[in-house]
Amino acid sequence: MLPLLVGLTTIATLVLAALSLYVAWRRGAAAGVSLAVLLTAATWWGFFYALELSTADPSGKSFWGDLKYVGICVLPAAWLAFTLQYTGRGHLVTRKVLAALTVEPLVVLLVLAFPPTHDLVRWYPEGGDELPVVETGPVFWVHFVYAYTLIAVGSTVFVATMVGLSRTYRRMAFALVSAALLPWVANALHNFEVGPFARIDLTPFLFVVTGAVLVWGVFRERLLNLSPLARGVIVDTMTDAVFVLDAFGRVVEVNPAGSRVLGGTRPELIGRKLADLLPQDADDLASSTRPPHQAGELSLGQHKFDVRRQPLTDRNGRPAGELVVLRDITERVLAEQHLQGLLVERSRVAAALQASLVPGELPPIPAAEVASRYEPAGDGLEIGGDFFDVFTLGDNVWGLVLGDVSGKGAEAAAVTALARYTLRTLAHAKHRPSRTLRELNTRLAAATDIERHCTLVYAIARPHEAGLELTVSLAGHHPPLVLRGSGAVEPIGELGTALGLFEDPDLSDTRVFLGPGDLLCMFTDGLVEARDATDLFGTDRVATLLGQQAGSTVDEIAAQLVAAARTFHGGRDLGDDLALLLLRVRESAEAAVSRDEHETEPAPGAATRTLFP
Repeated sequence: MLPLLVGLTTIATLVLAALSLYVAWRRGAAAGVSLAVLLTAATWWGFFYALELSTADPSGKSFWGDLKYVGICVLPAAWLAFTLQYTGRGHLVTRKVLAALTVEPLVVLLVLAFPPTHDLVRWYPEGGDELPVVETGPVFWVHFVYAYTLIAVGSTVFVATMVGLSRTYRRMAFALVSAALLPWVANALHNFEVGPFARIDLTPFLFVVTGAVLVWGVFRERLLNLSPLARGVIVDTMTDAVFVLDAFGRVVEVNPAGSRVLGGTRPELIGRKLADLLPQDADDLASSTRPPHQAGELSLGQHKFDVRRQPLTDRNGRPAGELVVLRDITERVLAEQHLQGLLVERSRVAAALQASLVPGELPPIPAAEVASRYEPAGDGLEIGGDFFDVFTLGDNVWGLVLGDVSGKGAEAAAVTALARYTLRTLAHAKHRPSRTLRELNTRLAAATDIERHCTLVYAIARPHEAGLELTVSLAGHHPPLVLRGSGAVEPIGELGTALGLFEDPDLSDTRVFLGPGDLLCMFTDGLVEARDATDLFGTDRVATLLGQQAGSTVDEIAAQLVAAARTFHGGRDLGDDLALLLLRVRESAEAAVSRDEHETEPAPGAATRTLFP
């Protein structure tokens, strides 16, 4: 019997060694490493147990029996580490924990290694037969309690974790725990000398079963790599409808969401063409002629779906079918429609408010023609701070103003309206523009606590012999440009302090005469600060363009300035609002009549009025 037992133990050891090498080669996870250590320890145990059985000399039998304790001591700690890592508690298996787990095995092995303490663990009685019952000492029983405590903790953690999962997991867990505990049950029967187990330790043999089940579960059923099972769970619980089609467009698999979308059970849908299940206008979404990955939209009842297609291929790369996913985007579409309505309403409100900040029609100024432009920045959905105005001061005296309030939005619009209409109220033909602007500065500071400044150019125009006399004051604004009838361009005015910054702004007045054909161009920084990749449009380009347009009407000049700024800006939406106010002294009444007869209609968005004496 003994040779047979030795042979079986040797075979079991070889099988365990092969399983250990396989796991070490395929470990791929932390739990795989601990499983490899567990199987290696079982291999060690079985190998030296076979040598123990095959040796007749008691001292040799004791020597090989002592060496097998290396595997016996390592196995419980390896099992605990494996169960912790497998059940998602790998963070508990730290270096400190592993170091603590090595203390007890080292103590037992040291006690076993020294002759004076050796028998505290185990010894062979004298005069025993070829399969004697090994006697055990107190240290052995301490180790026995410690080892089985680790085994019980690991098994409890494993079972408790698996019971809370799906039935598929529980079946796998039951098979795995049963196989894992089987050798420990045999080992306990051997240690408590129950019947024939007292002489024969079947633990190494049963570890072959344990190792085979563990390796099968880990690498065949993917217990460590649960991606296929998890992938199936994810697909089944997805809110997106998923359809797997064969090469002929027939449904071969559908998840519960897909069944709900099409209003049929899985058996009713399997085998039918998806094109037959979808509305007629959605046939092309399930068609294989559609480009891969292309998405579309599909309406089913009151719901809208985003459709995504993915071709499927076999191992050789040949077409095998297609994956179609329908994502319900009804809420998103409704939200987009609501948002679009809000944007339209916002645009309408912004346009209405912006229109209230600039005159819809410029009043007539004798012997002059005027034109204006306002171009909002960006998409025009936000109210800007640029404004202009032309108003009478009585007795053929006119006020001309163009300004820019810092910032955008409702607050900027409030300050813009306050500045425009307060200036109208304060303006007087007998007051210098600088005085009016100082009074406006006081009103702005008292009426609002909003930290917004305003730049302005304010001019008073009076008839003077054959032209106009202008008195101009600049409150931090770009100097206007004057295009003379000779073609020369010059800036006018002396730069002063912007309004809303100081209690006593530094402002001055400049008198300028405009003769027949002279043109006054007032503009905000949206014109000169239009930019390309490296440069600003700048005042020089404005002056050059004015010189090139000397023979054009004021409306044509305004249009050319706006177009040139947009072109320079790369055709994109302007980065800042742009406002223009142009005034040109008529050359003569006869020339005015002639020009009126040939002028074209002003461009949309322009406020233009030809004035005659």
